[in-house]
Amino acid sequence: MSKMKHVVLLGAGAIGVLPAAKLAGCGGVKLTVAADAERIARYRSEGIFLNGEKLPFCYASPEELEIADLIIVATKMTTLGAALENVAQAVNENTVFLPLLNGISARDVISARFPQCRVLGGFHLGHASVRVGNRVTHDGVGTIYCGGEGAALDFVTGLLKSAGVDVEAPDNFEVAMWQKFVLNVGINQTQAFFQADYGMVQKSPEMLRMVWDLMEEAVAVGKACGVALGDEVIDSAMMVVCKMPPQVKTSMLQDVEAGRETEVDAFAGTVCRLAEKHNIEVPKNRLVLEKVRGAPVFVLSSSLQAENEATPLSRS
Repeated sequence: MSKMKHVVLLGAGAIGVLPAAKLAGCGGVKLTVAADAERIARYRSEGIFLNGEKLPFCYASPEELEIADLIIVATKMTTLGAALENVAQAVNENTVFLPLLNGISARDVISARFPQCRVLGGFHLGHASVRVGNRVTHDGVGTIYCGGEGAALDFVTGLLKSAGVDVEAPDNFEVAMWQKFVLNVGINQTQAFFQADYGMVQKSPEMLRMVWDLMEEAVAVGKACGVALGDEVIDSAMMVVCKMPPQVKTSMLQDVEAGRETEVDAFAGTVCRLAEKHNIEVPKNRLVLEKVRGAPVFVLSSSLQAENEATPLSRS
């Protein structure tokens, strides 16, 4: 495997710092955090911390960036388009992108902006990180999943493994990506909708029913799009939901609590847009899209409560 000389991290948040922290300590790798000039000035002054430890990152504003061998993109979907301009100077035809964003469209967005580059598929699956300002905490439980072209895929997975990152390349990346998407559509949106952490969701039949319904709609849309999702997808996702540490909050709930723009359009918005193409009804995702997009704080309507109470969670 050729050594990676320069890795750029775009999006030094709750997910991006996890592989970056290990890559920064890997021999033969220069890890640079890229962002706009104002943010870079703040990083240089204050630093970035993981579990209380200041990370040994280099920082570069757009005009300071050198050509990158690998660009790890871990921004929010809501800011992806604008953020990509911050790494334009670091890109040539040999640059590989690894997106670690929520949703299923980041790879297409990056490929459209940089058609000369190889863009892998990627996502992180594990316990949620918590970011407060420039400080991230995480318990270390998580895996990066990658998919795409053989040479670039081997290159990136080999580098990540050499740095001690838990990484897998599933045989069918599209199915794996949609499985993660279905899980996010269910639990992330339910947590945001009810403003409830995993423990609260796990104890509430009403909330668990919401998780199930949202995922069921997403699976129906995925199958209509030709994704080979098995019948066990929802049951497997519900097992993940029920086994998560009760105090954990998804990134979407953290965004709601912090008053930040959420990724509801990457979840419910995507489900609704694809559903329209296939004439599929997705009422729960439409409800979440309307409520979460419209206001960061709201109360579940009594009509939805009545509907959930009247319909049991179990499926035959």
